[in-house]
Parts: sequence; C-alpha cells; structure tokens
Amino acid sequence: MHLLVLITAAILSFMIFFPLVVATSIFNVLSEKQASTFLRNFFPKYYLYGFFLSILGLVIAIMKEEIVSIIFFIFMSITFVVLRQILTPMINKAKDETKETKFNKLHKVSVFINFIQIVSCIILLFIYLK
Repeated sequence: MHLLVLITAAILSFMIFFPLVVATSIFNVLSEKQASTFLRNFFPKYYLYGFFLSILGLVIAIMKEEIVSIIFFIFMSITFVVLRQILTPMINKAKDETKETKFNKLHKVSVFINFIQIVSCIILLFIYLK
C-alpha cells in the first residue's frame, strides 16, 4: 500500500480519535482541574506527533516528487508547529488569567485549524485512493 496513504490515515485517525474518545472520556472522568492538567501535558505531545508524521510524509512526498502531497504535508507540519508553539501557550495563558472570552476565541481557532487539517487529510486520501 502507498506509504503516503498510511501516513495520512495515521494523522487523520489520531485527530478523529481525540475528540471522539479521549476528550469525552477526560471530561466525564476527571475534575476540571485534573482535565486541565492532563490536557496541558497531552497537547504538546499530540501536536509533536502530528508534526513528526507530517515531516515523514513530506520527506516521502519529496522523494516521490508528488507536488500535491508536498503542499499538504508542508501545510500540516506548519500548522502543527503553530498550534504547539504559539496557539497552545496563548490558550493556556488566557485560561490562567481567567480571560474566558480570549480563551474561547483562541480555542475556537485551534478547533478550526484542526478541522481544516482533518478535511485536508480526507481530501488527500480521496486523491490517493481514486
């Protein structure tokens, strides 16, 4: 099977698994403080995992000279870095400073970026599998 299909499917699967399984479990089992502590520990690793998969996909796409895949994996790797290094610290700071409006806006931006990443994965899989 095409290695880029597997990498894209891996990215898509962990991105769908988190909101459907992990997030719902966290908020049903842990207190708000425990959930916050867990998520602050989890998200940097989540985004780093996505970044490494994206870089792996980018390297393979470059070797195969697949332009659409190169563009996709550049987008994915950049957005994972932005989410991890810029947006997550801003979200945490807004939460710490109890700036709920700012927190909610930043959180919505991160959710929107994740949604665009998921849609991008689906589109790329359709391209690969047609």
